[in-house]
Amino acid sequence: MMSRKIDLLTPLNSESEETPNPERTGTGAVRLFGRSLDKLAREVADADELRSQLAGGTQVIELETAIIERAPVADRLTQTEDDAFRALVKSIQDHGQQVPILVRPHPKNPERYQVAYGHRRLAAATELGRKVRAVIRTMTDTELVIAQGKENTERRDLSFIERALFARNLEDAGFDRGTVIAALSVDKAEATRLLGVARSIPGELIHAIGPAPKAGRPRWMELSELLKGRGAIVKRVLAEPGFLQADTDDRFSKLFAALSSPNTKGKVSAWLDPQGRPVVKIERGATKTQLTVDEKLAPQFGAYLEDNLNELYSAFSRRQSEERG
Repeated sequence: MMSRKIDLLTPLNSESEETPNPERTGTGAVRLFGRSLDKLAREVADADELRSQLAGGTQVIELETAIIERAPVADRLTQTEDDAFRALVKSIQDHGQQVPILVRPHPKNPERYQVAYGHRRLAAATELGRKVRAVIRTMTDTELVIAQGKENTERRDLSFIERALFARNLEDAGFDRGTVIAALSVDKAEATRLLGVARSIPGELIHAIGPAPKAGRPRWMELSELLKGRGAIVKRVLAEPGFLQADTDDRFSKLFAALSSPNTKGKVSAWLDPQGRPVVKIERGATKTQLTVDEKLAPQFGAYLEDNLNELYSAFSRRQSEERG
């Protein structure tokens, strides 16, 4: 009987008895291996594309709010009980979050993120217990604060005093004046005015009043002048029952009215030393301001002031010049 050798890689129904072509040996295994490599290559390409999209800020994803931190520099006075915020929460609850927030990978913790803008949307999502829709973009500190400021400018979302406070916070964080100007989209003179107001009104008082969006620049600038030598009046107004529970614009109006009342003109206030003693009494009038030094509490302080008037006036003149731009 004749025997026939069968190659296990040769189909049993093959018509040929010739030795298989070496180039065709293992074709099925090669094709399977090739398809695996193609799939792996596509997955790598897809991952690269996703990373590129995220870096470029073109991909919207959902993130847990617990892994997102506030921006390094505060740009607003947080208000989570005002009507606008309540309306935002209701809108997201009923219709979902329509506009994503912008975040960057945390520079010190790769598992967390920092917000560039969208703090109120983040707060609303947190309150509702849902994920927040976000765009992720790799940014430097300077790029982040500029994006943060431009978004607020375009949305006209910050009041004058919030913009002033943002400018001061940026400068205090070490950003140069050029970055402040770029972040707030203002010229040099306006940046100087914003910083002048923010530095002439104590931060605690700004937070006590709140954003007061109806006040506007002229009234905040006037308030900064009215505050001089009126510490006792400010304390009295802040201590009034119901002041802190009032609307932010009402709080501003109450303090502004108290400081600009005719009854306060010519009223005596005092500068207190660290022990709380009235060392200098200050009386502001319509055309003059009078200082009286208690020489018993501060011997030779009056003479010291007299000797240093030139230096004080020079510093005052420089500040006035800077504020005029």
